[in-house]
Amino acid sequence: MSFADLLLWQFLYLPIALAMAYPLAIQYERGGWWRLLMPFTLVVALLDVWLNFTTFSLYLMSAPGKREITFSQHLERLVFDPGWRGYIARVVARFTNRFDPTPPHISLP
Repeated sequence: MSFADLLLWQFLYLPIALAMAYPLAIQYERGGWWRLLMPFTLVVALLDVWLNFTTFSLYLMSAPGKREITFSQHLERLVFDPGWRGYIARVVARFTNRFDPTPPHISLP
């Protein structure tokens, strides 16, 4: 695998995979049979943390804070930003809030 392929995976394929898997992964919060998704959720959570500290930090030009382990936690701060980072954070927050069984996933201003 070439370096260009690795970059393509890191900056395109993995974020798309997270966007597709995340709505299903957070359904474990519903309880009952949904808890069977917990192993899948753990894998998606690891991907979320990895991308938060690498790709998404570069995309948003914003390093996660001390207690911002997941991308959602990072976005909770950024939704209040009046600039382009805040706009992107609010768009992503609206997407995740649609699928969260205990809304809102990310509180919007």
